[in-house]
Amino acid sequence: MSKVQDIVNNAVDTTADLLDKVSSPTSRAGSTVERAAKMTQNGVDKDVTALQMTKNSPNGQTYSSADVEAYNKLYEDAKTKVVITSKQATALIKDQKNSSPDSGNLVPQS
Repeated sequence: MSKVQDIVNNAVDTTADLLDKVSSPTSRAGSTVERAAKMTQNGVDKDVTALQMTKNSPNGQTYSSADVEAYNKLYEDAKTKVVITSKQATALIKDQKNSSPDSGNLVPQS
């Protein structure tokens, strides 16, 4: 790779990192899912991706290869459409809050 190409790649990476810092959680999550899926699709081992995500977690989250596989599945579906619509999410959250003894906590119902 040429020095010019290295400089261009570095500039692109720096710009992407800066945009990540000012993006919304929704945007950052989408970017992360896309990057994890692209890594998987390009042969990066899911354990390696999970380890990188774990090392980068600002909240001490631990990620697994199963998580990375789930992000890959989600990304593939998202190429076509969303798998949970806003209307569905709103209705399910409302139903959960209305049926939960402590309406502030969303818990699985038996």
